[in-house]
Amino acid sequence: KKKKKKQWYQRRVRGSLPQHVAFIMDGNRRYSKMNGITRAESYLMGFEKIGEILDYCEVFRIKVVSVYAFSIENFKRSAEEKEELFQLFEDKMTYLLKNLDNLNEKGIKIKVMGDISLFPAHLTKLMAEVQLRTAHNTEFCFNLCLSYTSREEITHSIRTVVDGVQQGSLLVTDITESLLDRCMYSEDLPPVDLLVRTSGEVRLSDYMLWQSNFAVLQFVKVMWPDFGFMHFVSSLLDYQRQQPRLAEYREKYGDYLGQMRDWELRGLEERVSEGTERRQEEFVVELKKKRREMLEEFSKLEVAGA
Repeated sequence: KKKKKKQWYQRRVRGSLPQHVAFIMDGNRRYSKMNGITRAESYLMGFEKIGEILDYCEVFRIKVVSVYAFSIENFKRSAEEKEELFQLFEDKMTYLLKNLDNLNEKGIKIKVMGDISLFPAHLTKLMAEVQLRTAHNTEFCFNLCLSYTSREEITHSIRTVVDGVQQGSLLVTDITESLLDRCMYSEDLPPVDLLVRTSGEVRLSDYMLWQSNFAVLQFVKVMWPDFGFMHFVSSLLDYQRQQPRLAEYREKYGDYLGQMRDWELRGLEERVSEGTERRQEEFVVELKKKRREMLEEFSKLEVAGA
């Protein structure tokens, strides 16, 4: 049987590929000014670009994609701009709900990271419904960061663990880096391998700082609506150039944590409590249950005019 000829990008992009790619979708407003279109039109083009990105990731079998769509800081923008964005969010969430059969057939999970209770009730309701109705899917995860900042996420995780101690579910000695990680909004998502920011700005803007400690960072000098397949391939090639060194750093970091654990066991037994792993697991299981219950409550919100 004749083998199917590989595409040029399959020959170029060989070897290790990222499992989780995150994007800071920067440059929409500048794009609108540069091209003489309205801000709303530029935002729409930006969201349509997300669909292209997901297609690119499917080509390379990348399983998790995160996008920074709306920061908590964005609530400070003008009422007019927020209304444009909120209408776009409503349209896209409604579209996803109308296409649930397709999402579920492809095994696509939609996750929203952030405090969605800060949005108007009708948006909170839609975001909760989309998550609940795709939560069982496991083939691909599309992670929308909405009403999000990394500092708020880390603060929320710490508060969650502190509440667990105060309620008697955890001991202070049960608090570990791993537990904090499992209490983040990202929960069971793998760490970010490749983080891409468009527009040429060289900063992370409080985005997935916890998850990106060993990520390859790419700052691309193109506005988000213009980010294309060639830019994506270039980012993957840069990831492959840097990945061996980062893998070495990750291994050394894992060895360091292992040594610290051995040190604790040898000299500070009093800090390692019996039953830690059991309490941590029970706490995380209960936390996931509470988060699902919260989404179920949000999905039942009464919306005026609905």
